Amino acid sequence: MQRSFLVSTLLAACLSSTALALTVRVEVRDGVPLLVVDGKPVRGRMFFGIPGSSPLRVGPEGKVVRFEFVAAESADNGTMHIRCGPQAGTVDLDDLRVVDLTDGREVIPLRDFEAGPSSFAKDWTYWPTGAKNTTGAAEIQPGVGKGGSAGMRITIQDPPRGSEPPDFHVYHQTRLKLLKGRRYEATIWLRSSVDRDLTIAFYRPGSSFVYLGGPPGPYETEIKLAADAGVDFVSFPIGFPWPEPGKEADFSAVDSACEQVLRVNPKALLLPRIGVYAPAWWSAQHPGEAMQWEDGKRLDAVPASPRFREDAAQRLRLLVEHLEAKFGDHIAGYHPTGQNTGEWFYHETWGRPLNGYAPADLAAWRAWLAVRYKTDADLRKAWSDPRVALETAAVPTPRERHASPHGVFRDPKTEKPLLDWADFQQEGMADAVQTFAKAVRQASAGRKLVVFFYGYVFEFGPVGNGPATSGHYALRRLLDSPDVDVLCSPISYFDRGLGESAPSMTAAESVALAGKLWLNEDDTRTYLAKGSTFPGAQAGADTYEDTVKMLTRNVGQEAVRNFATWWMDLGATGWFNDRRLWDQMRRLEAVDRLMIDKPSAYRPEIAAVIDEESMKRLAPAGVAVSRPGIYEARRALSLAGAPFGQYLLDDVIAGKVDAKLYVILNAWSLNQEQRSGLRKATQNRGVVWCYAPGWFDGDSPSPASMQELTGFKLEPSLAAQAHGEPTQAGRLQGLSQPIGPKVQIRPTFAAVDATPDEVLTRYPDGSAAVALRNGQAPGFSLFVGAPGMTSELIRLAARKAGVHLYTDSDCVVYANGPLLVLSASRDGEIRVTLPPGRTELEDALDGKPAAGNAPYILPMQKGDVKIFRFP
Repeated sequence: MQRSFLVSTLLAACLSSTALALTVRVEVRDGVPLLVVDGKPVRGRMFFGIPGSSPLRVGPEGKVVRFEFVAAESADNGTMHIRCGPQAGTVDLDDLRVVDLTDGREVIPLRDFEAGPSSFAKDWTYWPTGAKNTTGAAEIQPGVGKGGSAGMRITIQDPPRGSEPPDFHVYHQTRLKLLKGRRYEATIWLRSSVDRDLTIAFYRPGSSFVYLGGPPGPYETEIKLAADAGVDFVSFPIGFPWPEPGKEADFSAVDSACEQVLRVNPKALLLPRIGVYAPAWWSAQHPGEAMQWEDGKRLDAVPASPRFREDAAQRLRLLVEHLEAKFGDHIAGYHPTGQNTGEWFYHETWGRPLNGYAPADLAAWRAWLAVRYKTDADLRKAWSDPRVALETAAVPTPRERHASPHGVFRDPKTEKPLLDWADFQQEGMADAVQTFAKAVRQASAGRKLVVFFYGYVFEFGPVGNGPATSGHYALRRLLDSPDVDVLCSPISYFDRGLGESAPSMTAAESVALAGKLWLNEDDTRTYLAKGSTFPGAQAGADTYEDTVKMLTRNVGQEAVRNFATWWMDLGATGWFNDRRLWDQMRRLEAVDRLMIDKPSAYRPEIAAVIDEESMKRLAPAGVAVSRPGIYEARRALSLAGAPFGQYLLDDVIAGKVDAKLYVILNAWSLNQEQRSGLRKATQNRGVVWCYAPGWFDGDSPSPASMQELTGFKLEPSLAAQAHGEPTQAGRLQGLSQPIGPKVQIRPTFAAVDATPDEVLTRYPDGSAAVALRNGQAPGFSLFVGAPGMTSELIRLAARKAGVHLYTDSDCVVYANGPLLVLSASRDGEIRVTLPPGRTELEDALDGKPAAGNAPYILPMQKGDVKIFRFP
């Protein structure tokens, strides 16, 4: 292994002046992280696709299906796979035949299944088998084939309650011979008891399966459509060759994947997505390294495992070096993925069982504690446990981790091991990412993009076991890493529908402040994907027109906030297989060009601020606060009528965020230095303090610290519900909607010294839930004790802070430099007020002046999008 690493490192050095001539990186210009190719800023617009076969629609009426394909690779051990999907019912097959159209050779001679049940095993088998197969069966039966003859019947049953259906599929024994570049014709009679999509494909099996062909899919067409629209960046999944010791890595599948894209678009800039997962043989050799849950489930590898990190990083280096040597002038960068859905949050984060019970977890935990505490005495003092020792400390039990004995927060005095465990799990995941980022950076000689999913600090607010079980609250560690260029996530699965705001999952403006580029994965379900069950599909578009509105909103926001994006065919069924959609991408180039030719850092007047450390203090009961107060708060902020940015608290304390209004969502745990820094940074500005500001002074609850921070005397309330109704004073200031959930939350805080004129909403017990206290104008302190906010409350605060409101009613607004983006959240007229010094608007897409004069009255329907520029 060491010799192989040395040789590969020398190879990478030798290639630096040849295949590595192409350089694609992120550079900061005028405060804006830009995607730069060989020194030239370019649009950060991409396509992500997945090669595969188009599904075949079958139903109760039997029919003969014919399709042709060209083999992507050669195989002597090819196999034909038939997947029927999860719907319960039966699928019947008959008269199956596959022919080489070049010489007439029968790859699969006619199979009419008349030889009887025993013939199944000769040619066919299925997967999974044994106890893992809970849904499927396949056999030869009389009377189920064409015209009442014999045929193969596949039976699919519903899985046991509470379990996911396995990927049951029937496949031909691995002996089919196909030749690369040859054209083949497949013929088969099919019938299904229910309407379903049947997937048929040919593969070459191995450590990773190589796709050989099947019914022509939309992937190559979409690559061509993207290229015609000027989008040459193409992201796609590739395998992760990781052979057993003593065996050579087989790179033919990854080569084929790259070649397929380049055949369609020779100018393509490749961004392969690499799944960094432990192979089965590795897990078998190192059983203690596999993740383990409280219920005994085992999967993949522990991210904190030094063995896994080292071995996986070495394989990643070798893969990158191979690709650089063969495709270096076409590769833009690398996107290693891992853990849950490849997004570097712990597997099963959204489930109830907890992970962390593998031997590798325990070993890494004790090593981590030794670094933090150094001596048994220090550990015992911190944990208030005279018996604990660094060498024998145990992982907190599932019972302890599921419990919320003190309500929303962990008690630092009695639950310190749980708080340490939260820190350990964030650092374990982030440090694994850093390990793989460094491997890619070195193997690509520092010339290519290094891309990772990470930092969903807003999105994990609703996690049932607490946000920190995700592992995504060490974002600052990756922002400080020199080896990461791009961080990304899907557009939030909250509020992403027509007329909604499509918010970011992260503290995106802090990502930019760190010199990193944020990328939105736009997996919007287009009108071409009706019936999809993927995450977020319910909020997709059902018509071409609505699809264009949603995509235009998304790209408009991304242009304003200097985000990159890829349009993602998530279902691999042609979600973007429509030239008209790519014509819209071409049309939107005019918007992007404004921000590339003259970069303008996105510095909105409203800053929504989140603290990673405070999120790690939440117990499972804390979801009652973090769902409305973090996750759902983005809706109110989006509709206030002015742009807002998303920041980490440490950037505000460091003086890097200059806003007129600060919405401090969760500054729940601060020491004296942090409080002083935050007060200084927000002095004489408008500040909204949410839920429990300053409740913990380090590890001690402190009402005095809350008062020091907010100016209010805040004390726990005995209200039966954390819900506030507007007072007369609140209604006079424009509040009409209640704030907070109608549930009891412990603790809930009230402003006990607020005067009647300062109280804007009251809890059911009459105590002050929302209170506004003026400071030195335009400064003020607005305490919001009930979790959550409304757009009218943000508008009230924005007006007092001197924020320019583009609209005086609910509307999604983003503005930066010459651009103004409006997305209507309702039907009706939108009144647009221009900022001082601006008197006219032009349509940013066609250059035509906006109708009327300022203030502009725009008739809009829900979901309509307008992108203007200031002339």
